[in-house]
Amino acid sequence: MRLLKTELTPLIDDLMKVDLRSQPFLASPFHHQPAFHSHPELELVFVIEGFGKRIIGNTVEPFEAGDMVFIGSNVPHLWLSDPVFYEEHSTLQSRVIVTYFNPKIFTQMFDSIKEFHQIRDMIRQSSKGIRICGETRNIIANKLVELSELQGFSKIEGLLQIMNLISVSEEKSFIVNDDTDHYDDLYPDRLVNVIKFIKDNLHNQITLHQVADIACMTEQSFCRFFKRRLKKSFSQFLNELRIAHARELLIQTDKSVNDIAYLCGFKSSSHFCHVFKGHSGESPVQYKLAIKRMDD
Repeated sequence: MRLLKTELTPLIDDLMKVDLRSQPFLASPFHHQPAFHSHPELELVFVIEGFGKRIIGNTVEPFEAGDMVFIGSNVPHLWLSDPVFYEEHSTLQSRVIVTYFNPKIFTQMFDSIKEFHQIRDMIRQSSKGIRICGETRNIIANKLVELSELQGFSKIEGLLQIMNLISVSEEKSFIVNDDTDHYDDLYPDRLVNVIKFIKDNLHNQITLHQVADIACMTEQSFCRFFKRRLKKSFSQFLNELRIAHARELLIQTDKSVNDIAYLCGFKSSSHFCHVFKGHSGESPVQYKLAIKRMDD
């Protein structure tokens, strides 16, 4: 499945847009067909009617009416209606509210005013995709309908209210649990160099001695330091990054399982399959077939 990269701001000729869509099946208005794509704009999606599968990053999940997700900048995503929506005489409809906005309109304000720190942190965490549920979802859904009718300052104020609701709510969860892209912001110290080394060398064998040396620590001290900072062991973290990369390759390329195992630093495809199933609940082949069925 090829990833299409685009920028929506020039296409919608605005820094912000609330789009109420009613379609036979879900599709981006900027692509002829449903497309696995990413863009720098933040996106809030609320499904009023419809069902199928969605991909956020490297995570595939079902969606149905009531599904609400907030997605960060440049996060690959796709909502794909169930095959019954594509049948010739289908009378099914898909209705969604999609809100796009360019983070540039708020960047300076979020960074300089401490009262916005929760919203700023929420936007950073949205790289993992935020699933919103419960009463928070219901309140935001109503506000989105109102937002589509507003103009000027009232529209910006309404969007800020929605983002604040997401940031303070406990009725939310992350979709992508193995976030690998934003450790630089979280750990601005020697750990950054370690993580960069790991990410740049996932296809190679990486030893504890190597990473401890980069951190200028003994192996024992490094293990304690790493576990204290990331709340997981070095080996757990390394496997999470490798499996996350493997999912990306399974989604975006037609490479074989053997090739992907090698590119993700596993010594054998059998070991790769064992670790992948432990993390994902299914084998790489099953995961790939599920993606392929969505693409057909």
